[in-house]
Amino acid sequence: MLLLAIAMLGILAVFDASARINKSEQDVADAQGAVRYGIYQMTRAIRMAGAGGLYLTQAILNAPDPQLAGITIGSAAGYDNVTGSSVTDITGTVHPVRDNTDMIEVRGVLLSPLLSFDLSTGCGTCTGSTNVDTAPVTGQTLIGTHFNNDATNRPQFASIDAYTAGVTAAQPMFVIVSSNDDLHGGCSTPFGPQQYPQPSFNVGRIAGPTQLVASNTFGAVDFANAQAVEFNTEDPAQPGTSPVPLVSVRRGGILDDLVFFVDNTDPNHPALAQGIRRGASFDVTAIADDVEDMQIAYGVDNLPNPGTVEPPLKGDGRVTRQAVTTVLDSDLNTSTQVDGDEWKPNVAGEAPYVTADFQADPLPGSYPHPGLPASVHCPRLHGVMISLVARSKDPDPSYNGPTAFGLVTMNAPALVATTTKFRRRVQTLRVNLRNFTAEQ
Repeated sequence: MLLLAIAMLGILAVFDASARINKSEQDVADAQGAVRYGIYQMTRAIRMAGAGGLYLTQAILNAPDPQLAGITIGSAAGYDNVTGSSVTDITGTVHPVRDNTDMIEVRGVLLSPLLSFDLSTGCGTCTGSTNVDTAPVTGQTLIGTHFNNDATNRPQFASIDAYTAGVTAAQPMFVIVSSNDDLHGGCSTPFGPQQYPQPSFNVGRIAGPTQLVASNTFGAVDFANAQAVEFNTEDPAQPGTSPVPLVSVRRGGILDDLVFFVDNTDPNHPALAQGIRRGASFDVTAIADDVEDMQIAYGVDNLPNPGTVEPPLKGDGRVTRQAVTTVLDSDLNTSTQVDGDEWKPNVAGEAPYVTADFQADPLPGSYPHPGLPASVHCPRLHGVMISLVARSKDPDPSYNGPTAFGLVTMNAPALVATTTKFRRRVQTLRVNLRNFTAEQ
C-alpha cells in the first residue's frame, strides 16, 4: 500500500504539472490570438493612413497634437516610451497608459467608406458652416461611375449613416473633403517610384448623424470649427489654419482619428486599446487582453547629406538597411546596430524621428507650406513597424524560460527586477503606407 501510494502521488504530480502547463499554454495562446487580432486592427488603420487626402504629417503622428484635448503625455519624447500618460474617454474616465510603452495616432477615412463627388454637388467653397451633399452615383459613363448608394454594388451611404448614428454636439465627428489638384506634383519622378498626389483639403465638424440615405447629405458641416481646423495645418504641433476655398470637391468621408495604446487601468491585465476621437475625448475599446508592451518604429527613406559620403541606399525611395551585416545582426532589412537601418527607434539609443522627418523639405524654413505655389514636400515615411508583447493571463511559477521575467523588444527600457513569472509571446510586423508610396 505504501509503494502504491508513492506511485499514485508521482502520477498525480505528473498530471498536475501537465494540467498547469496546458492551462498556461492555453492562456498564452489566447493572448497570442488576441494580439493577432490587435495587430490586424492596427495594420488595417495604418495601411489606410491619410485616406481622403490628409497630409502625411497629419496621417501618422508619433507625438500628440498639443491643440487637441484627450491625450496627456508626461514625457518629452512624444509617443515613444511614454511615462505618466493617459487617454480620456467619452464618459470622462481617464485611462492610464502603461509606462515605457509606445503609442501611435493614425488619421484618415479609415472605418467607413470614402465617397466620390461630382461638379454639381459638394459644399460651395467648403469654408464656413454648410451642408455637404453628394449624389448616389457619381462619375461618367464612358470612364466609369462610383456607386455611393446602391445595395447591389456599394452601399456606402447606409454604412456612413450607421457609423455616425451616435454623433451629438457633445460627441462630434469630423468630415474631410478634398479637391482634385496636386500640391506635390513634383514628387513623382519619371521611371521612379510613384508618389501619391497631395490634394487641397478641408476638415469640418458634424454635431449630428449624417442623412445620406434619406437626403444625400452629410448634414451641416462646420469647416470653421476650432477642433476641425487643427487637421488643416501640415505640422500638427502648429495651430490650425483656416480652410481654403475649394473650387470643386472630388472625394470626402468621415475623418477618423485613432490612437492605439496599452491601457494600464488594470496593471495585472494590461490591454491593447483603440481610441476613436469624438471631439475632445475618445471612444476607447480594448482590442487585445494581456498585452504588456507595444513598441513602434518608423521607416523613413533618409536623404543623403550634402557634401558627405553616404551609404548608397539613402534616398532610393525605400526603407533599407545601412550597416554591414554581422553574424549576430544578419537580417537584410533591419539592423540591431544603432542607426544601422532607416527604421527608428527600433534599437536602444536611437533618437525618435520628428514630424518634419516624415516629409522632404527642399526649401529651408518652408515647413509647413508657406502658401501658394506650395513647396514640394515629398513623402519620406514609407512604413510603420509594430512589436507587441503578450503574456499569459495567469502567472506560471514553474516556468523558467528566457522570457519568464519579461521580454525587451526594439528600444524598450531594460526589465525591472520581478519575482513573478509569465509565459510570453512577441509579434513584430512591418506595415507599408498605402496612400503615400508604392515602394516598401
